[in-house]
Amino acid sequence: MLNLNNPKTIKKLREQIDEIDKKLLRILAERFRVTQRVGEYKKRHKLPALDKKREKEIFQKRELLAKKLNLDPLLVKQIFTLIIENVKKRHREIKKEE
Repeated sequence: MLNLNNPKTIKKLREQIDEIDKKLLRILAERFRVTQRVGEYKKRHKLPALDKKREKEIFQKRELLAKKLNLDPLLVKQIFTLIIENVKKRHREIKKEE
């Protein structure tokens, strides 16, 4: 356990945060690689770039998981709103590519 009275403690905690951030970014990059393939699949099979039903499902599942993990559901919704908006933009771009 870290000693909260030790001046070196904050440095160690910040190093842990930096490592967690690296993991988050790697996972986010992986998610975008998978959604890229989804966009390519949609284009190949002439499916719409947007899927409101799937989007609603994602938000519902993430809200439940946020509550289970004791995270602020509004924060999680804001994060996934940004992610999904980026994915939808990319899917529209893929659909236009020939």
